Amino acid sequence: MGLELKKITKNFESKDELSKLLISFRAFLAQLKNKKDKMSIKEGIEEIDYYLDKDFPIYAAYKDNQLAGYFILKYDDDAVWLEHFYVKKEFRKQGIGSALFKKAEEEIENQGYVNLYNWVHPNNDRMINFLKKQGYDVLNMIEIRKKFTDEKLQSEVSVDNNKFKYN
Repeated sequence: MGLELKKITKNFESKDELSKLLISFRAFLAQLKNKKDKMSIKEGIEEIDYYLDKDFPIYAAYKDNQLAGYFILKYDDDAVWLEHFYVKKEFRKQGIGSALFKKAEEEIENQGYVNLYNWVHPNNDRMINFLKKQGYDVLNMIEIRKKFTDEKLQSEVSVDNNKFKYN
């Protein structure tokens, strides 16, 4: 398969390339909310540097020497969150996401943590199905709030027999 997973360090030379993946990830999340997100390469690099400065692990997957995906873990008190998880469209369905996810689980286990927590947009069916395939099936929390003044809610989500507006 020619797959290599690399831990990203502060002196990583291809931050601009990784930044492009981060920008694609952010744009995808914005699209789920019917919004547009325009982030510059510089802003992407700044975000990568932020996580590296906090010593949050970042791993990149390379297939045949091409950057194919990445993840970022965020340590928060007693929990570890899969903060970012993204595989380029042309590299999906090739085991890269599974390899990255396995590496994320190994990383937290090596640090003495038991669970990897995943925040997932409720319309992100692809990630929800991916997590189910990885054995994740416990819904931990639902956040409910009032609509903000002048907020335009454009979608609806069903949870069991309940329907909620979502933005």
